[in-house]
Amino acid sequence: MSCSTHLLRCPIWSVLAVCLLGLQWCPQPAASQTSEPADAAQAAETTSPDLLAVQAVSEALVAAYNAGKADEVAACFLPGGEVVDDAGNVYAGQDAIAAAFKAYRERFPTARMQLTVESIRLAADDVAVENGVRVVTTDDATAVNRYTMTYVKRDGKWLVASAREVSADPEPTPHERLLPLEWLVGEWVEESSETAIRLLCRWAPNENFLLVEFTAQVDGAVVMQSHQRIGWDPHAERIRSWVFDSDGGYGEGRWAQVDGAWVIKSTATMPDGESGSATLYIEPVDDNKFIMKGFERVAGDSALPDFEAVIVRKPPSPAKN
Repeated sequence: MSCSTHLLRCPIWSVLAVCLLGLQWCPQPAASQTSEPADAAQAAETTSPDLLAVQAVSEALVAAYNAGKADEVAACFLPGGEVVDDAGNVYAGQDAIAAAFKAYRERFPTARMQLTVESIRLAADDVAVENGVRVVTTDDATAVNRYTMTYVKRDGKWLVASAREVSADPEPTPHERLLPLEWLVGEWVEESSETAIRLLCRWAPNENFLLVEFTAQVDGAVVMQSHQRIGWDPHAERIRSWVFDSDGGYGEGRWAQVDGAWVIKSTATMPDGESGSATLYIEPVDDNKFIMKGFERVAGDSALPDFEAVIVRKPPSPAKN
């Protein structure tokens, strides 16, 4: 019995769609109780007197920078502190830092800086590390860099020991996030003596989603149609997909790329309200063929067997004379 034949006997049509294109992933599990103490410890750390003092130095540095006060900028650093810019230039010591800032301010008198702190932690009793994004704006330009500032506590006072920045590459667009799946675009088929499966994948008009149409036929009659959408989920920071079946079932999923193949965990809701799930594996063989495997498939209270199918690109129609 072929994969398609078996699946067409299964009432969970969302998992049927998953079998042939693997468009669903199970939701992330809720945080376990063991993570709560760590969260509580982190919350306590971010409000510790030392970290509050470090944050005050960071804020004072921004205020002095925006006010154009070179001496106050340098005073936020240790006497032997350093600044390393995104070009690799090193300014060591308070005098060099103050001189570099004065020269910059003369060239860009309206420059203003904003620091977006992404993380700040105590690396030791007298060392703290801050990471984030630094944005500097002038009258006609904006520069965005990632930065790391290391603070050291000396004689009860926190000061910057090192400030390093690197260019912040722009975040990939949703379209660019999906380019590893661009090979799916086109028409694909899987046929047996009883069934015929057709997949049509294309870019959405804005090219930020992949749209998939799935059709299953038995003895020439259409028994199921699905519409699927694959896109980048910025909240989960991974590729995610959604499927809606003609019988009223629906599902969703998340993808992970592993060594050139894709592992997809799926969940689905059937028209009668029962749920289903599956783990899918998709491995491209070449430009015109990929292998689909299904594991851990469940429909309601029933376990379904594993499967493997070979999906091929539909050849072009013969040219008319």
